[in-house]
Amino acid sequence: LRNPRHAIEEARRHLDAGAYRIMVESEGITEQVREWRTDVIAEIASGIGIENAVFEAADPEVFAWYIKTFGPEVNLFVDHSQVLELEAMRTGIWGTNELFGRVRTWKG
Repeated sequence: LRNPRHAIEEARRHLDAGAYRIMVESEGITEQVREWRTDVIAEIASGIGIENAVFEAADPEVFAWYIKTFGPEVNLFVDHSQVLELEAMRTGIWGTNELFGRVRTWKG
């Protein structure tokens, strides 16, 4: 994805038409690239609102980055076999040194 502006405009049209969330594929952003395109992720999140996006995340390193960047409530699409690991990272009871014991959530 060279220029996310077109994708953002398309996503806004779908949201305006009643779409609940917009799925953002990881290919070309965090998969099959030499360097992650975090600029694209940030632009999409800013352009449609982080609450309207569901980001595909293929491995724990990617989960951790999204949680660290956008917080534990970020919407992620993961393989069913990775749900427990993701949820443990979200709560801060498991994960990398950057996340372990450092994630805080509060729901009032």
